[in-house]
Amino acid sequence: MRWVWVGGSAAVACIGLAVALFLSDLETLSWIAGAGSFVIAVPSLVLALLLARPRSRPDPDRPAARTTANRIGSNSGASQQAETVNAALSEVGRHGDTYSAETINIIRPPADPPGPALREGAADWAGMSTPMVEADPRALGVHPARRGDDGGDLPPYVARDVDAELEGLLLRAGERGGAVVVEGDSTAGKTRALLHVLRRTLPHRRLYAPVPGDDLRELAAHLASSPPREGAVVWLDDMNRFLGQGRRSLSERVLGEFLRCGAVVAATLRAEYADAYRTTASDGGGYRLEGRGRRENDAALLRRFIRVGLERVWSDAETERAAETGDGRLVEAAAHHGTHGIAEYLAAGPELLRAWRDARRSTARGGHPRGYAVVAAAVDLDRTGLLTAPTPSLLERTHQIYMAGLAALRPEPFEQALEWACRPGDLGASGLLVPADDAGERWWPFDYLVEATASPVPLSVWAAALDHAAADDERLAIADNADDAGHRDLAATVCEPLARTGHPRALFLMGYWAHDRGDLAEAEEWYRRAADSGDPHALLTLGSLLEHQDRRVEAEEVYLRAVEAGDLHAPGFLGQLLADQERFAEAEEWYQRAADSGDPIAPYALGRMLQDLRRLAEAEAWYRRAIDAGDTDAPTALAHLLAEQGRHSEAEEWYRRAIDAGDTRHLISLGNLFADQGRFDDAEEWYLRAIDSGDKYAESNLNLLFVRHGRFDKAEERCRRAIDAGDTGALSTLAHLLAEQGRHSEAEEWYRRAIDAGDAFASYGLERLLAEQGRRSEAEQAYRHAADTAQEGEDGGS
Repeated sequence: MRWVWVGGSAAVACIGLAVALFLSDLETLSWIAGAGSFVIAVPSLVLALLLARPRSRPDPDRPAARTTANRIGSNSGASQQAETVNAALSEVGRHGDTYSAETINIIRPPADPPGPALREGAADWAGMSTPMVEADPRALGVHPARRGDDGGDLPPYVARDVDAELEGLLLRAGERGGAVVVEGDSTAGKTRALLHVLRRTLPHRRLYAPVPGDDLRELAAHLASSPPREGAVVWLDDMNRFLGQGRRSLSERVLGEFLRCGAVVAATLRAEYADAYRTTASDGGGYRLEGRGRRENDAALLRRFIRVGLERVWSDAETERAAETGDGRLVEAAAHHGTHGIAEYLAAGPELLRAWRDARRSTARGGHPRGYAVVAAAVDLDRTGLLTAPTPSLLERTHQIYMAGLAALRPEPFEQALEWACRPGDLGASGLLVPADDAGERWWPFDYLVEATASPVPLSVWAAALDHAAADDERLAIADNADDAGHRDLAATVCEPLARTGHPRALFLMGYWAHDRGDLAEAEEWYRRAADSGDPHALLTLGSLLEHQDRRVEAEEVYLRAVEAGDLHAPGFLGQLLADQERFAEAEEWYQRAADSGDPIAPYALGRMLQDLRRLAEAEAWYRRAIDAGDTDAPTALAHLLAEQGRHSEAEEWYRRAIDAGDTRHLISLGNLFADQGRFDDAEEWYLRAIDSGDKYAESNLNLLFVRHGRFDKAEERCRRAIDAGDTGALSTLAHLLAEQGRHSEAEEWYRRAIDAGDAFASYGLERLLAEQGRRSEAEQAYRHAADTAQEGEDGGS
């Protein structure tokens, strides 16, 4: 086309020249020359514009190829970071999977510049609040439903069974500041329920809704310096996105500042994250941090929230209330939701998941194979912990990883695939991808799809997320997640250069990884550097490391440094260290200081110490204070204490509370309580429930209960059944049972079988049995065997 313009311009010039030669009038010739110049200039200008265009139209958010211009020894700059990640991929790429180092190199064109955070620049908190009653549900994270007759995408609110409990908790939090988190599956209705109750109970408070990446320290400082007269609510939907982002993220110190300002911190958390934090939470009564990582810190933070669970599947009462609303969508959902929850049905979660999975078929059969791959890329990018929402160009690059084996399905063009993925479905107002900004330039996957995905995230997707992250703190959080997924080599390539520049979080991670592999000297060095650089967790972790090595004087000095630095838990750690050295008066002082500062672990720890010192009334008071602070271990500790004092009815009440809260560990405790009172039938019932829950000690306790009540036949029957099922622990129980009945030869046989199965304590039973029969030399031999076995066990565990 360009040569047509060139030829046309030349032809016009030649014709003009020929006409001019036949004309003798100079004035006419001058006029023709000017007109010809204009005619030639127009196509020339068009030609210049065409030549300036690239051969293909680029993605507007993808820059031209760049080169790495960092000097040797420099660790700054996005290009340096990208090169570091790419080098790691070539080292740790795996073959035989859907990706490899070679595949990654093929699909990696010039990367996006690090995307902006969801908010440009620092937040202006003074002008960024709104009355709670005016809060927009959709803007705060409520999933849309399909549109009703009125055109709205939110049906009327249906009261949930937890609303009354939630209302009471929020009112109490509003009196002096407090933190409440609603936990549940995606599309359980967490955000809608929490927002509805907030608007009803605290309608005039000012709502502050930070976005992931905001510096929450700045919001805390604003509330401290300019507290709103009406009071504040800090809204953290999907709270996990506000954790693990370095000093700008939510921490116990920042949370404490919010609460001191009288703010109500209202959060939601998906069940899979809540479960992960719960399983990594340390024992409620201890202050031991043998290599404490980010998740342990986040778990400790979560203990300061009052937690309310919301079930995905609605109760019969909730379903009935939905049917009574008269809203067509709710009436239909109540009638046809099947195994799904009402909110889940309204958000079309199951249908969207099915549409995504069904898209992996030929386009000739209505499939969207490339669309499937685009959504898969978005889902796995989200699972890395990426906070900076993906751009179309990032999805265009990354989705290629998921195209393996799909070429035969005649995949559609990328633009068509993206349009399909973003298009709202027939049953819901949400697409498979939902916009992360008003301009529609960044997209997140619908979180229901993320929750339903469990396959490993490919290595190259981790690398793409690291390259796309907007800030070092975000990049380090992704690296930490990559390490958890088994990609420490990749994580280290991100962390190590930042550590060399003195980044506090990077220094701490290097120490944590050294600690994890048993290199305590290197770990100590990194932790000390991290502490000197201001990492908030390094001092406590360093102190715990020193304490674990019996370097108690040094540990005490480090804990005192942490106290001076204002660490919430440091007084409690110091109290634990002093208590272990039997410096009880000093320990009590530090525990009380920790409790008065708001450390949720301290009341329980102090109660335990006082119970050990037989100061039972004081221990009871501290256990009750721990319960008020939300400690989940304190109710059963109080129950044990009450049972020890013979206050059986009170102990039973607290055991039942713990069991009703889901703590099945204490089914056996309730059985023991009833057994001590001689309530045989009740004890048998609770022991059987404990056995069904998997308690390995309950079977033995039940059999001993039978023996105490003369039910030898029942006990023997259960023991033999357990042995036939492979329970070697029942061998010595049966031997003891037979010995109690005077069946010595049978008892001896079963004791020896138990010893052969590795039960060291069976040797003591055999020694006692032989001694009772006057077989002294054999008894001494059995005793020596038991002692030697016990010593071997201690040596192996040291």
